[in-house]
Amino acid sequence: MSHYKQYHIYVGLDLHKAHHTAVIINCWNERLGEIQIENKPSAFDDLMKFVKKHTAKGLNPVYGLEDTGGNGRALAVHLVEKKQIVKEVNSALSYSE
Repeated sequence: MSHYKQYHIYVGLDLHKAHHTAVIINCWNERLGEIQIENKPSAFDDLMKFVKKHTAKGLNPVYGLEDTGGNGRALAVHLVEKKQIVKEVNSALSYSE
């Protein structure tokens, strides 16, 4: 039986006032893709389309938002309304390579 984490891909989002950067990884921390979108509702579906393109059949995306200044609220609401899994990421626990 497979581990439950193998049934997801993970979309980490670094949120800013003007734009958001998303990196998609699998459960083995392999980078699958990266995209930058504008922080406006008309761009949020572009993010979801990009994620869907990188999501193999049978996998579900989990969106992790590192939102220290409230810049990702509109995106979080959009994703929840689209029935996506959304998690808050504590910025103290994240790091960049």
